[in-house]
Amino acid sequence: MSTAKIPGYEKRALAPPVLRHNDDHCSHVVQFYDDDSFLIESLSQCVADALMAGDAAIIVATQSHRDRLARRLESRHVNLSSAVEKGRYVEFDAFETLDKLMFKGRPDETIFQNLVGGLITSARKATGRENSRVLVFGEMVALLTEAGREEAAIELEQLWNRLAESHSFSLRCAYPMSSFTRDEGASILTKVCSEHSAVIPAESYAQLQDEDDRLRGIVELQRKLQVEKLERQELEKSLRAREAELERMVERRTAALRRLSVRVLGLQDAERRRIARELHDGFGQYLTALKIDLGMLRSRPESADLWAEADELLGQCISEIRTLSYLLHPPMIEESGLASAAGWYVQGFGERSGIEVSLEISPSELDRLPANIELALFRILQEALGNVHRHSNADAADIRILRNAETVMLEVRDNGKGITEDTVRRFNETGTSSGVGLTGMYERAREIGGELRLESNGSGTAVVVVVPIV
Repeated sequence: MSTAKIPGYEKRALAPPVLRHNDDHCSHVVQFYDDDSFLIESLSQCVADALMAGDAAIIVATQSHRDRLARRLESRHVNLSSAVEKGRYVEFDAFETLDKLMFKGRPDETIFQNLVGGLITSARKATGRENSRVLVFGEMVALLTEAGREEAAIELEQLWNRLAESHSFSLRCAYPMSSFTRDEGASILTKVCSEHSAVIPAESYAQLQDEDDRLRGIVELQRKLQVEKLERQELEKSLRAREAELERMVERRTAALRRLSVRVLGLQDAERRRIARELHDGFGQYLTALKIDLGMLRSRPESADLWAEADELLGQCISEIRTLSYLLHPPMIEESGLASAAGWYVQGFGERSGIEVSLEISPSELDRLPANIELALFRILQEALGNVHRHSNADAADIRILRNAETVMLEVRDNGKGITEDTVRRFNETGTSSGVGLTGMYERAREIGGELRLESNGSGTAVVVVVPIV
């Protein structure tokens, strides 16, 4: 169907020509541009029309734009010197004027009303006609936007609109399109346009005189927007895929590190068991034999004191080696279970450290658990009490080993100085800490399928391990 047959159809409604607003006495127009030459050409036409009609023009622009505008006006045969002399053409530096209007980083309305309102009143008086038109061109908002101060630029646009309620003038603002290239550019551009009564597009559209060309230009812009949209979607998709791959890589490396940690802990336990066995079966046996030999030599009266001292030292040596052997790998954990090993270790720890330690095992005798669980819980108990002794400044600690039909729980709680809230939160979320002790306990708990939780209220710390046994 031909569009000419559609009732009310007008081709120009689809691609309207650019409005110049040369005759408006109370408009607020924004002009966008890519190249300064387009801005100067368009602006010089408006200013020339105003001055040749006997009206006034106020230019608030950068030095470069003011100089280029003056040269272009002179090439249009505008008697600029006469207009300046009569006060119908006044110009100000945009940077300097903006500094005068700002207060604590924001445009001040009182200063703005007095300064700009006074300029408009003076320019109109200079024309000698009460109903003369005052054209104002300003770049201060563009300077704010280019500096990343978009909110201040919108506030300044709003001040211009409020000034128009008490003063009659035609205002043209100008923004380079480069001001809207940041991610939030589209949102800022929309806000800028909403503060103006009319919009003049950049030269890629404004220079097109034929309606068909403008329609083609709109279609090309739509195509570019669609391409950019698809490219942005592809980029976002690629970034999400890359992020997911990085997460998987981190998970794989974390799992590998945990497997390595478990392997190291296993090798550590095996080495401790080997050393303990060698101390007991090798060096310990030699010392025992030596003690027997010394006992035989005691029958000689002339060396009784010397042999008595040697006998005492050897007894202490054997005791220390036996203690060291048991600490490395207590034999009762294999023979009698966790309850017996924990009782022996807690008693010895209290004697060596001077810390008052209590042990609660419920029921009174803990049934045997799988060997790997018993050994892991014993090592966690050792490390936890070691931390109490080294770091907590505590004088008492309570240990509980409780079992029900489904789980076994180990709790080591002290009355020391506690741990910072941030450290507790980070450890409970990730299992990591500044020291290897807590991390080692965390990995041991994970190795046997359990969960280790750290608690601290500023006046003590608790390590709680819960392990499923079904």
